[in-house]
Amino acid sequence: MADQPPSPPTPTTDAQVPADDDRVLATTAQLARTVEDALGVSLEPSTLEDLLLELDRQEYVEWVTVTRTGDYVWDLSESPDRIADAVAEAVVARIDEWIAEQTDAQDGSA
Repeated sequence: MADQPPSPPTPTTDAQVPADDDRVLATTAQLARTVEDALGVSLEPSTLEDLLLELDRQEYVEWVTVTRTGDYVWDLSESPDRIADAVAEAVVARIDEWIAEQTDAQDGSA
């Protein structure tokens, strides 16, 4: 069975989006505008939302609520650390593979 996106809660108004000084919250539309402003790359909000939902499944971002207009609100507070940890794990795994290949090659030539 394919992974399904999270079921959104009952839509709320933007005024009810949790406000917390320690959290970085943004809607899909805000993130799309930020990517376009920063990188000059235009993303369809629906495409970006699909990506964000997959990142949510993998626990890199966290959705908080849905606005009255249907926009997801994302908590990106821990995203940099989570993504950095995943990249670090992938790099370490690749280095381990490379060392094992080098060791096997040296053992085979001895």
